[in-house]
Amino acid sequence: MAQNLPDGEILARTWALSKSSITSLVSERVATNLPSGATMPFIVIQMLGGGPIGGESLIYEAQLVVDFYAGKYATNSTKGQPDYAGAFEVGNTFIREAFDHAPTKLTSNGGEVGMVHGFDNIAGLGRVDEPELGLARYTCDMVMIYGAIS
Repeated sequence: MAQNLPDGEILARTWALSKSSITSLVSERVATNLPSGATMPFIVIQMLGGGPIGGESLIYEAQLVVDFYAGKYATNSTKGQPDYAGAFEVGNTFIREAFDHAPTKLTSNGGEVGMVHGFDNIAGLGRVDEPELGLARYTCDMVMIYGAIS
């Protein structure tokens, strides 16, 4: 049986946007890159790789790096105003939701996206200094277990 595997980054974004505790903090500001001059706080999800679990399984894992940004950008005449508490709160909320996740079918405006079975936290929140941006940034590494909807 052929399987149409969903895009791991898009599925992770759809999952994050399905969680009211996350959207209450960031609205719909979840993407696969940080736009220049974006409104804060903001979540960036990047998939580093992944593959099938157990060889020929229809269940896959995606290794994700998730970054949480908060604060105000520096400009030519002002210094950046990092909001470390805000970035940490967004990151901590994201990780809590991932830890508490139960298998869920996800849909978007275009129809079914995929099935998220769960998450495995590889590394907890860590702070990354961003002097050029002037923003607070926390990051975590996790694995998302997912598959197509059959």
